[in-house]
Amino acid sequence: MEKSGKSTVRIAGALCVQRGTRMLQAFADAVTVSDHQEVDIFDPDTGEGYQRAPVTARVRKAARYYDEKRGRMPNPLLVNIRKDDMDEGRVVVVVDADQSGYESAVLEGGNWIGTGRIEFVDDLSLWIYDGQHRAGGLNQLLSEQENFEDFPVPISLTLGLDPGEEMREFYEVNTNAASVKTDLAWQLLTKMAEDDPELREMLAAEDKDWITRAYAVVDELEKLDGPWKGRFQEANRRKTRGDGVTIPKPQFARSLKPVLDMPSFKRADAATVAAVLNAYWAGIKQVMPEPFEEASDFVLQKGNGAVALHRVLPQVVEVVRSSGGRLGQAEGYAEVMAELPTLEGESVDNDGQRMIRSGADFWRVGSVASGFSGDAGRRRLSLLIQSRLPSPAETIQL
Repeated sequence: MEKSGKSTVRIAGALCVQRGTRMLQAFADAVTVSDHQEVDIFDPDTGEGYQRAPVTARVRKAARYYDEKRGRMPNPLLVNIRKDDMDEGRVVVVVDADQSGYESAVLEGGNWIGTGRIEFVDDLSLWIYDGQHRAGGLNQLLSEQENFEDFPVPISLTLGLDPGEEMREFYEVNTNAASVKTDLAWQLLTKMAEDDPELREMLAAEDKDWITRAYAVVDELEKLDGPWKGRFQEANRRKTRGDGVTIPKPQFARSLKPVLDMPSFKRADAATVAAVLNAYWAGIKQVMPEPFEEASDFVLQKGNGAVALHRVLPQVVEVVRSSGGRLGQAEGYAEVMAELPTLEGESVDNDGQRMIRSGADFWRVGSVASGFSGDAGRRRLSLLIQSRLPSPAETIQL
């Protein structure tokens, strides 16, 4: 890497065209990476961006690794120069040899391997879509000392992806190529599918379209006045005391699979499913209001409660239908769930005394319902709830 004059940056390395996309594998010094890097952080207020906010502890850990432990960085940062910058001529690609082969591969969507360099203006952004914490660690070291200015940073640079394609690369890296957990993955998948008919068809063929449908339902449910208004935690938004948030949005969306697998809801629009869910939970609130009034003190509107109660919803719907009730009205669900407060179980208090918990106390944090952890535990909780439900056959009106 070198700077030419005051306005041009040059980075040289192995240049290729991979299925029509230009890529450069190279090294740049830490200062150049720091000066030009950008990270497209997801904004829960606007829905723009796609990455998690940086975790300070991970940035500090990376800085300590490169400084105190004299660590190396063999794996490249994944970086993109966006399509608009390429189209506006702010980047020049210089090929060392076989210019015609390079150009042909770009135009025809083919492959090509060679060497070369890129030259770009000094105010250009290099968008990091994998490696932001490593880059953040180097930024911290650069602000503290001078001997990291020439540290060689490996970069894998794509040339010309638009923000949507860049987001898709981020999604693939964080869900397939590496075992990195991201609370944005499903939200990004939904966002990408909105503008990509082929992706929607692929998800449907792989029976994964319920994921995008689940997010659409959650978005509609958030708009309704009901038990879930203000309860969902957005990605990149920290929970604060008294904010009313009880469950991360991805966890709630995941709990909806048995609901969305119901034949009657397979083709229903998101607003319709959300209206049914709102009525269902409003009915539950009618028979057991306390856990909704101080929701943070109970697990009913957290993972255990959402998963267990959504698993029994298909049976509840059949009972409501067979008794002539309407799926959009809370009263029908309240009748079916009337026995919910009779759930009981044995727990141990702080003094080691065994006691029976029932009603709202069954769902209190630290009580019996909290012990139904893991998928197997939630299945047992669902079966316990089902044992209190009437069967459709008992309610059919002749």
